[in-house]
Amino acid sequence: MTVVAILFGIACWTLGSWQWSRHVEQRTKVTAIEENYDAPPVPLTAALTAAGRTDLAPADQWTKVVLRGTYVPQSDQMVRNRTRERTVGFEVLTPFVTEDATLLVDRGWVPNSRDAETTPAADPAPTGPVQIVGWLRTAEPDLGRDLPAPQLASISIDDARERVPSLSALDVYVVLGTQAPQPPAGRNPVSPLPRPDEGLGPHQAYAIQWWLTMPGGLAFVFFAIRRQVIQAAVSTGAAAPKPKKVRIWDEEDA
Repeated sequence: MTVVAILFGIACWTLGSWQWSRHVEQRTKVTAIEENYDAPPVPLTAALTAAGRTDLAPADQWTKVVLRGTYVPQSDQMVRNRTRERTVGFEVLTPFVTEDATLLVDRGWVPNSRDAETTPAADPAPTGPVQIVGWLRTAEPDLGRDLPAPQLASISIDDARERVPSLSALDVYVVLGTQAPQPPAGRNPVSPLPRPDEGLGPHQAYAIQWWLTMPGGLAFVFFAIRRQVIQAAVSTGAAAPKPKKVRIWDEEDA
């Protein structure tokens, strides 16, 4: 029982530490949003030079950038299983060519078609020179799913590069904020993505709960052993029952 209790305590410590690491990770994400989302935009090269890498450190996520260039026409990539206000749809990624790089711009969200296998229509990006302001994000992992073009399972630059070879060797993409000129309104508008969630979630509370539960196993063992000792003492007569306290009125009655 003691060994089981110790293993239980170790498991609680491990699970609590894992939840705490999730809390720290979420805290870093929220801090990056608070510090970067509403900051003045900087050029793409300045943002990546400051990071010193081809992707972004956690603290540099949601860096606001300004880009000037042109969209690549008829080259949208559609990322499936994206939820917006409890409705499942696709996010629309369009390659954008600048003087420094060619990278994907997440133009926003469109709802599903009649079924998940059918790629929905989306209004095209504006033609000609465009200036966009948006936020840098590190690309998502490749989920390894073979989907019919132009559908993607995640915002994986490596996966998208197989269909758009001109994409630069940067593991980042841009979430569109504003662009000028605006495209004309069409029948299948692309809805801008909302501000990211800044909630910390329940991970901190879960970590504390696991750590408070750690001594529970040993406490159970202690009281179980104590009960066994008392029962053994009573059964062998080693522990005589305590004499009843004689009260004054009992003596007077006698």
